Amino acid sequence: MKFESAWLTRTDGPVDVAAIEAHLESLPWAWRDPVNGKQFFLAGRVRNAREARDKRLAQPTEFPTDGVLVAVLPDGVRLDQRGHPESMARARDFLAWLLRAGKWRARTEFSPEKPLTSADGLYPGPLPSAADLADDPHQSPVIEGALTRWTVGKRTLSVHSGGAVRLQLPAGGTVDARLAPAELDAWNRAADLDPEDVDFDAPDATTSVALDRETPEGDKSAWFDKTRVPEQVFPLSQQVTKLWSTLEGWAPGKPVPAGLVSITRKGS
Repeated sequence: MKFESAWLTRTDGPVDVAAIEAHLESLPWAWRDPVNGKQFFLAGRVRNAREARDKRLAQPTEFPTDGVLVAVLPDGVRLDQRGHPESMARARDFLAWLLRAGKWRARTEFSPEKPLTSADGLYPGPLPSAADLADDPHQSPVIEGALTRWTVGKRTLSVHSGGAVRLQLPAGGTVDARLAPAELDAWNRAADLDPEDVDFDAPDATTSVALDRETPEGDKSAWFDKTRVPEQVFPLSQQVTKLWSTLEGWAPGKPVPAGLVSITRKGS
């Protein structure tokens, strides 16, 4: 880490506090401090940001340390950090945005003020990319969209409404894939149901299906026998059967199956 605290001053015009704060407020992995309303907190991932905000509200005398704090003032912008690569990557991207909008100088506790020509001036080393910082859509709690899980025995197929697919195998490995647009539309139409509307059944353990539908509002579940699929669930069961077969039948080195745009298999 090259610094803990950096002070940035604009050299080609005034600091547009409103524009900078509006940009920060638009970032899903950032939030304005809900306690004092002044600083902004940059986290590596959206999920991390929400967890940190909840922690800040629960403990208002403390500030989470795993993010970068940004203070926007009429005479400059201050960055304070503790060396977490993921949040530093977000700060680097924010700094690059600032430099696209104007010219800046920077000083840190280790270096005198000097012109800043690129984000590499403060972040010269490798940091995670935006792709590295994508939230896992299969992780609970769901932060956007809907996640449908279909479990039989030790196998679980989970499909997010954004297109991410994961088949959890009994031995612990997974097959991850992404649905093509037409297949995703078909899946989302079939999965758009409320498990609480499904008649409860107490199936035999060997033929039991657990259906879970999770959204940011909560998680709902239903159980039924796979040999007696409820009528309202039948379109979804057809989608599951087709997708399940496709994923289990694929092996590395084979072409990407029809209906998918990508597929990978990971060991346990």
